[in-house]
Amino acid sequence: GWSGACTGTGSCVVTVDAAKSVTAAFALNSYPLTVSMAGTGSGAVTSTPPGITCGTDCSEPYNYGTSVTLTAAPATGATFTGWSGACTGTGSCVVTLDAAKSVTSTFTLNTYSLTVIKAGTGSGSVSSSPLGIACGLDCTEPYNYGTSITLTAAPGTGATFTGWSGACTGTG
Repeated sequence: GWSGACTGTGSCVVTVDAAKSVTAAFALNSYPLTVSMAGTGSGAVTSTPPGITCGTDCSEPYNYGTSVTLTAAPATGATFTGWSGACTGTGSCVVTLDAAKSVTSTFTLNTYSLTVIKAGTGSGSVSSSPLGIACGLDCTEPYNYGTSITLTAAPGTGATFTGWSGACTGTG
């Protein structure tokens, strides 16, 4: 707006009947940068210059022309799988604010295979909870990071379950 011989933001009309001064003040526009999280995993996105720490603060206004670098950090057991919106790829995301912009970061929960190997001279089967392993037929199954699997052994006719080895021990 104007200050001095004029005020407000409309046109400034000055009648010159003495020495006068007018100041015209201009401000940079500010635009929001908004980060969204997607996918089965979790993580965090931070910005340089500071302002965005997404998980908790996912939107920040920046002045016109500001170049903002977003960095994704996956949580344990997850992988950062890419940007969409104003950025693409899997590296750092650089956004120059000349309008409101949105970026989505995608984190995917890691999966790992659990394999059951039947050993010994007897017969039997092994099942899992949650479902997936039905060993005799399906002895390997992928599970999401952090999933707790309960394996149950059922000895065949004339056999006895004698115990686990590997990731499990004992006879329970």
